[in-house]
Amino acid sequence: MKTALLLVGESLRYNDIVIDYIKRESLRYLKKIDILYLIDGSDKNLFLILEEVIQKSSKVIISSDEKNFNIIGKILSTIQSDSLVLKNEMLLPSKALLFDNDSYLLEVEKCKVNVLKVANGQKLPNILLEKKNDIKFINIFDLDDESCKILVEPVAENYEIKTKIIKIVEGWNLIKLESLKYGQINNFIESAMQLFKGKIIPQKDVLEYITHKLVEKDIKLTTAESCTGGLLSSKIIEHSGVSSIINGNLVTYANETKEAWLGVKPETLQSYGAVSEQCVSEMLEGALNVSNADISIAISGIAGPDGGSVEKPVGTVFVGVKSRDKGELIERLHLKGDRVYIQNQAVYYTIKLLLNLEKDIFF
Repeated sequence: MKTALLLVGESLRYNDIVIDYIKRESLRYLKKIDILYLIDGSDKNLFLILEEVIQKSSKVIISSDEKNFNIIGKILSTIQSDSLVLKNEMLLPSKALLFDNDSYLLEVEKCKVNVLKVANGQKLPNILLEKKNDIKFINIFDLDDESCKILVEPVAENYEIKTKIIKIVEGWNLIKLESLKYGQINNFIESAMQLFKGKIIPQKDVLEYITHKLVEKDIKLTTAESCTGGLLSSKIIEHSGVSSIINGNLVTYANETKEAWLGVKPETLQSYGAVSEQCVSEMLEGALNVSNADISIAISGIAGPDGGSVEKPVGTVFVGVKSRDKGELIERLHLKGDRVYIQNQAVYYTIKLLLNLEKDIFF
């Protein structure tokens, strides 16, 4: 059976920030979202949509704005020949199994339906569905896709673990682990830590892991970005505790700013261009100097759709990492996709480069 997420009301369906928040929270209780509907409360087909989704699904989360919350309750009551009652200062079907502030759970035709009243800018009400099966993630580096599959799957079978390998970028695979009936997911991770020593991060969010390690060891980090426009630094500062390891990050998009803020030499830009190993090397050095950090990261490239040339086509990106103790690594990338995809790939390749330079910190 399928799982579904419905957002009802104009204040939800047109707000991308709220949609992403609700999806993130819902995926803690649903293995995946097979059906996603963004619906206006005034939609004349609302009753038919709810009825059809419930018939096709085993679990449904309905997030509604305040205006449509009671309408959803009336429709659900009608579907199962029920009536509305007032409980906990909200109207809900009398057959509701559980209820909490602005949230209730009921079973309609063998489908568990959790209805939430959502207000923009507020914490999502408690989801009352049971959490999904034991699922965890690990990240494995410096192995190609086929080698990763050959090495991971036989070990996982011994622990009754189902695996799904997701390629993030070349040499970086995210492994989804799902425990089967008698699966030993923690024991598998312990075994994998030994098998892939120096190549594995035993959690899903790699940047959270990186920032935790840097905070733990009091190692300062800074970034100097050009074509990614601060994308990497924004992903880093999403995590708590980074204020103790980051004094500042720089977006040096124009050549003049690279010169003034980072000390990139005019002759370097003239001879090699901003998209070059030489420029990124000087960006790394300048970022260390201006921030007094221990490690610097730099990115410069052509994200497109314009600006490429025969020598440096769109998707040409140089990424680099420099440590005061271990020197620097710089890599030239040839990325494909639209502007946003190229920018995101550049960020993840840079993260991988950081892990390679500082293995003794992170592994």
